[in-house]
Amino acid sequence: MELDNQSPETIQYKAISGKFGDVRYFITTLDQSDAVENIQFADDIQNSWSFSERVQRKLDENRANTEIFSYLAQGGIRFFNSIVIVLLPNSNDQREFWDFSEVRSKGKIVEKWVNLELYKNVARIVIDGQHRLLSLKRYWNAHTGKEPLSSQQMNDNFNCSETFDIPVVYLVFGDLGRVGHAGLSETVRDEIIKSTRNIFTVINKTAKSIDKQTQLLLDDSKISALIPRKLLEERILEERFIRWSSTSTSLTQSEPYLTTLDLVSQCTIELLKDYPKQALKKSFNSPTERNIALETYYESHPKLPEIGTKELLKWFFTELQPFKDWVSQINHVNINIPIQPEQPKLNANQKASIKATRDASILYTIFGQKILFSAVSRFLLRIRAEHRIPEILDNISLSITKMDEADFFRRNKSHWHHVLVQPNVKLNMITKGPGSERCIELIKMIFLNSSDGVRELIKRTKEDISNEVDWNETLISNWRREFYVELPKVNLIDEQIKESSESDDSFAEVRDLLDSSEEDEEESDEIEDDDDIFKETE
Repeated sequence: MELDNQSPETIQYKAISGKFGDVRYFITTLDQSDAVENIQFADDIQNSWSFSERVQRKLDENRANTEIFSYLAQGGIRFFNSIVIVLLPNSNDQREFWDFSEVRSKGKIVEKWVNLELYKNVARIVIDGQHRLLSLKRYWNAHTGKEPLSSQQMNDNFNCSETFDIPVVYLVFGDLGRVGHAGLSETVRDEIIKSTRNIFTVINKTAKSIDKQTQLLLDDSKISALIPRKLLEERILEERFIRWSSTSTSLTQSEPYLTTLDLVSQCTIELLKDYPKQALKKSFNSPTERNIALETYYESHPKLPEIGTKELLKWFFTELQPFKDWVSQINHVNINIPIQPEQPKLNANQKASIKATRDASILYTIFGQKILFSAVSRFLLRIRAEHRIPEILDNISLSITKMDEADFFRRNKSHWHHVLVQPNVKLNMITKGPGSERCIELIKMIFLNSSDGVRELIKRTKEDISNEVDWNETLISNWRREFYVELPKVNLIDEQIKESSESDDSFAEVRDLLDSSEEDEEESDEIEDDDDIFKETE
């Protein structure tokens, strides 16, 4: 039954209790009415949360209301395993909301059995089994007549006359929130949310793999997930232009988002790929480890200490003129992008405008953004250390703006044909093969204004991709002359120049070796490895 103001301040259940490390769990059953009326989805309340508090992916309502509901309503033998629930207070001020006591029989303790007591004003949030719960709610509405069965469902022998006892597992984290332990922490709610995110990831990793976007939202152990999320939590990147609320890592042609959370992660990986053991493949499991990792690889960068990963990603996604133009176009056609996971609603004219803009330039595709960022990253890590200062970003911006104004990035330009773009009517992007690596190398050469390797690049591109690729030495020489990045002037004493030159020449050799073999490598980390990163859908 629904808990109202006339109900007791607490509600009690008989439960089996156990411990799993720092997590205590209580296994019990709920009447179906209690379950559907009082268990909440994180989505019911997380729209008002900050980005870092969101813990749950978007529900697939169609799947719950058709496939799973049919399983329940068509009778026969059926069963759901336990729904997993956490208790979440409304604020950090609410520090006590659950307790338990031992069960005794004839004066003796009944091992594992307890009386579980919950305060009625604490939210009960499902973290595993949300689709099962949604289908149970649909079933209950049919049972009570709120949403009667359709004639087709009745013809299919759907029947919702039965009710079920729902198995549930309540999770609590140590003594957080337990009566009598209010002094344990002043941030009970915040700590529960962090623990819940970790539990959600583990549960879904060990059951059905969660999608990459959701894993990026929840994983607190990987730097390739921590950094993209930190950029949004701190509002370094504007959330309304970074799509994170879909299971897909690609964008459709008419979506108003500039890029995806997954692409930000891929850029992070590109920037830190010289530190696989120290950063990318290492798990940072404690708060101390995470803070040190973020100081080292987010606030700063081992090879870009005066710029840092945070500032570089901010610059790339917010300060480049082509991306400013995207934002201007969104505003020009009056598109409102709501707080995710709510999806934007565009009219036909707005969709057409977005599609035309995205189709015009490779920089408005995930694929093109990845190529440009990789070229910038490799350029920065190729030049000498004394030039890796904030001023270099202004000079790169100037070069990219010149390229954009000269239509270098236009999708219909012949120099992209066969390498990145199919020379057909739709100008479809080519997302497989060595084309992306060749283009990264080309743009890096233009930035460097270097002729080293140009002939080999042209030769390999024609041999490995197509002899119809129109790259030639004169064309590339003209691009270098027009679009190269001017290095900032710095004053260093001879010893500093010598030390910088010796260390960075060695580093550049290793970096170039990595870049040349990169297209044959395959990442092993779950977050980092996704061939669909470059996929663009119609």
